[in-house]
Formats: sequence, C-alpha cells, structure tokens
Amino acid sequence: MSTAAVVVAAGQGKRMGAETNKVLLPLAGKPVLVYCLETLNRSERVDRMIVVTRREDLQTVETLIQEYGIFKAGGGIVPGGAERFNSVLAGLNALTDTPPDSVLIQDAARPFLTEQMIRDTLDALTESPGAVAGVPCKDTVKIVDDARTVIATPDRSLLWIVQTPQTFRFGAILNAYRGYRPPPYPTDDAALLEYRGEKVTMVMASYANIKITTPEDLRIAEIMLRLRTE
Repeated sequence: MSTAAVVVAAGQGKRMGAETNKVLLPLAGKPVLVYCLETLNRSERVDRMIVVTRREDLQTVETLIQEYGIFKAGGGIVPGGAERFNSVLAGLNALTDTPPDSVLIQDAARPFLTEQMIRDTLDALTESPGAVAGVPCKDTVKIVDDARTVIATPDRSLLWIVQTPQTFRFGAILNAYRGYRPPPYPTDDAALLEYRGEKVTMVMASYANIKITTPEDLRIAEIMLRLRTE
C-alpha cells in the first residue's frame, strides 16, 4: 500500500500571539514543523510528503526541508488557504497526478508524532476508510447553551480527544473533501467521512501528543523534550 502524507502548516497561530507562523517558531533549537517532518521522513510506511503552508512562508519551508534533509518532501510544497479545510484540500489535490492508496494528514503543530501512531492508524484502514489518533477523555465534559447554562453531561466513557495523524483511503477522503461545501468548516478531517455515513476507527495514541497552540504549550513541549533527553 502506497502512502503519502499531507502536513498542514498554514495556520495563522492567532492564539500563539506571534507575528510569524507558529510552526516556524523554535522548539529546543529547531522549528516546530521540523519534528513531524523528520518522523515522517524516517518512516518506512510513508513514501512522500506534501507540505501545505502560507504563501508567504513557501520559501522558508523549502529552505528548512533542504537544511534538514527532508527528501520525501522535495518539490511537495503548496500554498494553503484561508481555512484548514482549504489547505487540506490543496494538499490532497496535489497528490492526484499520482494518487496513493492511502493518505496520512498531520498537523505540523504536533511535534510528538511517532512511528507507532503512523503504523497503528494506517493498519486500521484494513477495517475502515478512515482512522483517527486520539486518547480517551480524562475530564468530565459539559454541554452548555449560549448563556453558558449547562444543558447536558455526556458519558465520559464515550468521549475521546482527537489528534493527528488521521489516515484515510485516498479516494474516500478526496471524494469527501470535494463533495463538501462549507460552512460550517469541519475542525478535523474524519468529520467529512462521518457526514457521509462512512466508518471511522479511533486509534489509541498518546497524551504526550500535544498540539502547539499557545505560548504555554510551547513551554510544556520544551520541558517534555528536556526530560526525554535527560
């Protein structure tokens, strides 16, 4: 089974409060983006990569790919759109000339991607057209209305926190993206298969697979890396 990865690196990072793309910020000496690219580059299960980034960051990302020897992404850098939906669709469209059997979609802001997550989510595609990395929810979740009045408490045992990678049979996710007309914009990729009534499998990942969204997340990631080194 041939597999391509679409790495989504086109976010504006408003919650980070930085003037630059948050995935280009340094984390323990190298940009956040580089961590997941290096993991994908080493993986025997991934054949090639498309990196989707902001138009103004295309040259910077190309330089990083060359500097860190990310050969699987050579030539595979495309501009994203205003929303994550548009960026993922741009990455999928860039693969259609030589379509893979499966595609792995990864948020560049998650630097702690592992080979185990790659393998487990891809292996799950033998049973369903989509698979999502995630972890069971530890906290109780409340559903509230516009006035913040609690209206329901869902069963915590049924709730999972969604992460990336999210993997799909390529034709299934391409058709789902091309057939969907936002708004609303989906906040993850698997939702598009769910809308079509197709099966999606949840795969256990790691609570350490955090997403860099705020300055606090960056500091936590630095501590995690330092502890791993020590």
